[in-house]
Amino acid sequence: MVQHYLLNIFPFLVIMKNLRVAAYLTGMVLVGLGVAMAVTNPGEAAYKDYAARRLTQQLQEKECVKLDASYRDLCKLLDREQGQTLIRRLVETNTERQNYLLLSVYKTNFSTSDILPSFLSGLFSLPKISYQTETVGLFSQFLTYRAEKQQS
Repeated sequence: MVQHYLLNIFPFLVIMKNLRVAAYLTGMVLVGLGVAMAVTNPGEAAYKDYAARRLTQQLQEKECVKLDASYRDLCKLLDREQGQTLIRRLVETNTERQNYLLLSVYKTNFSTSDILPSFLSGLFSLPKISYQTETVGLFSQFLTYRAEKQQS
């Protein structure tokens, strides 16, 4: 009875009680979201697969079509298992991961000059193609927010 009387005299007490409940609920939602983000932060193996697919697609759609016939045959190798293995290895060696627990940022610098070992670069000449990408990984997904072709 006293509580009902106090609530009638001081209505702000009801508002304060509702704000406290809202604050608890908001805190629980934020903690749950943080845990979900941390658990679904994709790892480096998933990024290698994603980046290899994206890089292959980019090279085939934007670069291979510009090459003369002798180099276009090399582009066909990208679809084969050996080509994908090479691209994954290049992604792995040229990627820097910044892990922020809730999400990861991947920065990859790729160049066709990285494909051939230095002792073979004098025997073969590949066209110089370089890309720099930045990708964020969160909720088991990747979003490339920057992909720039570097001028040589």
